[in-house]
Amino acid sequence: MTETVVPKRIGFKSVFVLLISVSIGLLLLSKPLMSTGLAKEWSMFLATGISASIGLSYILLKIEGPVEDASVKKKRMLLAVVVSFVISFILAFVAR
Repeated sequence: MTETVVPKRIGFKSVFVLLISVSIGLLLLSKPLMSTGLAKEWSMFLATGISASIGLSYILLKIEGPVEDASVKKKRMLLAVVVSFVISFILAFVAR
């Protein structure tokens, strides 16, 4: 069976893990980023982007069909980071 970059189906467990990771990331990272002098919008953007990247990477690599191929792993990691930061940017700056 060939491995694809995007899994065919995302389950409820994956959605729950992503929501929990983003929530925890916002709770733990937004205040320290604001204390470094970043504006509230930028700290929310970075906290959401980082936590969503970690959560989505975990989901794509461990939960939704573990992969063996190193190139597919790299592509999934890149996909997770790009999608996470694009969505975070839209939520923090465009959709206010």
